[in-house]
Amino acid sequence: MDKSNQDKAILMASFAKMDPVALAVALGCISGFIIFLATGLLLIQGAPEGQEIGPHLALLGIYLPGYEVTWPGAVLGAFYFGLMGVIAGFVIATLWNLTHYIYIVLTVARAVWWKMMAD
Repeated sequence: MDKSNQDKAILMASFAKMDPVALAVALGCISGFIIFLATGLLLIQGAPEGQEIGPHLALLGIYLPGYEVTWPGAVLGAFYFGLMGVIAGFVIATLWNLTHYIYIVLTVARAVWWKMMAD
């Protein structure tokens, strides 16, 4: 393998692209599952007589219309958090790829400029 192919292989391994769709699906599934699990555990655990179940988690209802600490609320919360996870995953992967692309372009441009200056 010649020097330029070695350099290219090292750069490709160091700055591997993220798949935006894969990260979006992964974060969506994980975040949806986590809120469903948190709500479900509170419902299974229950609360002492006369107290509300999960008062802190119930505050999510302020930001997520219709969310309550109930089984239907757990499903709705999983949907909301899944959607937010999908959006966050897509944005994170896209920004990751963009910043790496810009860095590689600037690095190559700088190397070409230094080579031109040396000649």
